[in-house]
Amino acid sequence: MAWFNPILPLLSWFLISSGSCKNLYFAGFFPMNQEIGQGVLPAVNLAILHINESPKILRKHKLHMVYNDTQCNPGVGLKSFFDIVHHRPKKLYLFGSACSAVTDQITKAAKHWNMVQLSYGDTHPMFTEKSYPNFFRIVPSENEYNQPRLSLMRYFNWTRVGTLYQNEAKYTLAHNNLISELEKNGFEVVVSQSFNDELQNQMEIFKKKDVRIFLGNFDEFWARKVLCKAFHENMYGARFQWILVGFYQIEWWLKPTPNCSREDMRQAVQGIFSIELLTLATNLITTEAGITPEDYQTQYLNQTSVVSNFHAYAYDGVWALAIAMESLYREVQKRGENLQDFEYRNETWEQDLILALDKTVFQGMTGPVSFRKNSRRASFVIKQIQDQESRCIGEYSGITRTLHLERCDHVYWPRNKAPKDRTFIKTEQMKLSWTIFLIFVMVAGVGILLAFFFLVFNITHRNQKQIKMSSPNMNNLIIIGCILSYSSVILLGLDSNLTSNFLFPYVCTGRAWILMSGFTLSFGSMFSKTWRVHSIFTNVQLNKKVMQDYQLYLVVGALIFVDVLTLTAWQILDPFYRETRQLQPIVSTDDELVIIPILEYCRSKHMTAFVGCIYVYKGLLILFGAFLAWETRQVQIPALNDSKYVGMSVYNVTIMCVLGVAVSFVLGEEHTMSFVIISIFIIFCTTGTLCLVFVPKIIEVRKEPAKRELKNGKTTMKMAGVAKTKDKVDNFEELLRIAKKVNFKLKGSIVDIDKDIEETKLLIANLEAEQARAAEQAVEPPALMAEKRSVTPPPQFVPEGDQPVEHMIEPPVRPNHIDIPNCLSSVPDLPQNTDDILPIFQKLLEDKHVKGNFSSRLVTSSCPNISVTCDIIEYL
Repeated sequence: MAWFNPILPLLSWFLISSGSCKNLYFAGFFPMNQEIGQGVLPAVNLAILHINESPKILRKHKLHMVYNDTQCNPGVGLKSFFDIVHHRPKKLYLFGSACSAVTDQITKAAKHWNMVQLSYGDTHPMFTEKSYPNFFRIVPSENEYNQPRLSLMRYFNWTRVGTLYQNEAKYTLAHNNLISELEKNGFEVVVSQSFNDELQNQMEIFKKKDVRIFLGNFDEFWARKVLCKAFHENMYGARFQWILVGFYQIEWWLKPTPNCSREDMRQAVQGIFSIELLTLATNLITTEAGITPEDYQTQYLNQTSVVSNFHAYAYDGVWALAIAMESLYREVQKRGENLQDFEYRNETWEQDLILALDKTVFQGMTGPVSFRKNSRRASFVIKQIQDQESRCIGEYSGITRTLHLERCDHVYWPRNKAPKDRTFIKTEQMKLSWTIFLIFVMVAGVGILLAFFFLVFNITHRNQKQIKMSSPNMNNLIIIGCILSYSSVILLGLDSNLTSNFLFPYVCTGRAWILMSGFTLSFGSMFSKTWRVHSIFTNVQLNKKVMQDYQLYLVVGALIFVDVLTLTAWQILDPFYRETRQLQPIVSTDDELVIIPILEYCRSKHMTAFVGCIYVYKGLLILFGAFLAWETRQVQIPALNDSKYVGMSVYNVTIMCVLGVAVSFVLGEEHTMSFVIISIFIIFCTTGTLCLVFVPKIIEVRKEPAKRELKNGKTTMKMAGVAKTKDKVDNFEELLRIAKKVNFKLKGSIVDIDKDIEETKLLIANLEAEQARAAEQAVEPPALMAEKRSVTPPPQFVPEGDQPVEHMIEPPVRPNHIDIPNCLSSVPDLPQNTDDILPIFQKLLEDKHVKGNFSSRLVTSSCPNISVTCDIIEYL
């Protein structure tokens, strides 16, 4: 097209002189002291040239422009407007300006002259159809930048944002529209912050509110300061995304910025998005001018060295005026008028000019051109700073309202994924692993089978000597309690995930009843048996009766009654309900997910009081049981063949209960770990009790050669021989023979004691004589006393250890009669003379069965304490 330039003046002169073309004028306003004015004027001249050369538009007219330099000054701009209006020829349209202050003054004045204005570079959102009905613009408003940002956020699934804007009218109005659009489209605006002359605590507020996506409306200068502040607050990088708007200069972030070096700014701007106007259409479609955008770009760059981002919009603006004039020309012709008949301050012409421009639609250098509410729906380019270079990553069509991210480079993400718009908070109920739960269910099941095996064994061998002497019915209660304890492990693993929220309180109730009943039956039975042993061997009393089995049942029944009374009152007065508690949040490695564990547990209003009472009651019972076990630790009587193992079981239960309670408090928030450890304690304690009580019995039964059973419900007792013999006494004849022999030796001992008594009497007589002589000397004359002193005194008895006589303890006097309890009547086939057989039991106990403290008590005690032997026989 360059070849038209030399002959264009000649052609124009020929057309004008021949009278075939009519001139049409429009007024232009350009700030020639700024880059935008210098950059768009060549584009305007190029557009006028192409229009006048086009055979499709204004064929009988020639388009001209009269322009003035506004210097981006409202006063100069307004004067320019009046100069243009008062000088001929008349101008159909006003074209400009790029400075909002100038545009505002010209638009307000033009309204009084019924003139229509089209701006090529003013994006201020205050110029709306309602406020300025005669104002149009070829560039989109600042409000139009909001739609691409909304589409971008929808694409990356960002629904939670924070906004930061410069407190100026241009950015405030756009921000208000942004908030309205965000709320209308269902986005959550967490917080909106503005600034005037400095940034204060805006970033701290964003951080406190956990804002990850930021929408910024501010100029280039403040963009550097904002991102510098973000760098120092660590609000940049993979977890954050900034979306800015506006035309910034190339590498704007590298300009000097206070408090931040170039390297700091490089890190801060890496990955940020910016929404910019599409300066030139990227497709190869032929425009209304008959050339492609690339052809236009080449011609434009050949005419100027100063390039403006709005040059293509100015070019399309001139074409929009020309097409509107063409449309207006056809309309006025219908009523018999021409464009040269145009008059200022004529409302009819004003409406015609507005209607013609509003209906203008064509393909321009910046894409499809059309107007909606006096504003342009343009296309935008979405850029991202990657490796210190602003690269296109997508386009947004204002006409179709669609986002295209496939037309440019790929989006860069430091972690290969888009950041989240928030720290996602996920509440997750703590639940037991199915694997762990099944493992412990199987272990508890094995324990229950083991308990049933012991139960069957105990019942089938209840008449066996080793079983019957250990109170088999009490052992059955121990087994039942252990079965309930095993079952409590299964209930401990049940939660609302395996049942339901409705059934969970019943699970809580079942846990309390099963565990407490199991503990009371098993430990209570062992406690009562230990108590009986303690009452026999540590509290020996004359004519004492031994506790029978029914008395042990009463002890266990009393403990069960206390449990039932406590649990019934608890369930009636303060039933269980399901309670949850949030635990310490767990933050993911990328800080995008916070998991808040929800702990589910059983609760009642006065649970602390009830649990405290149970702990005190059970604790005292455990301590007392441990004390009894310790007191009877030396008892090793074959007749009480399981007392040692029952005591060990009491120790086992005591230790496990203390540890279990401690662990339940320490690991209260560790659901899985608490279940595992407490279950291990219960299983270990229960299994240990069963094995300690029943495994020795099984071994003894297997060793018994003929499995002898006790006849007629009577029991037998092993006895050791006297005088270092270990042969068993199988019949009462041999027993009587040994008893007589021992009785003979004991009678010899009695004779020796009688001699000691006689010697003691003699000693007493000597003492009395000595006291009498001392009294006589007190009344005799001194001469006689001296004569008596010369007489040698008879020899005196001196007690062992040279202890003074007056300190001697009176020797014990042997009683004439020993009251022997008749406790041997239960032993079958004993002879009537029981006085001869009693010493044998005392000797047997001294030589074999009695050890330690118990032995020393029995040897040094008087004969009536032989009732200990009677207690053992009564027990058997």
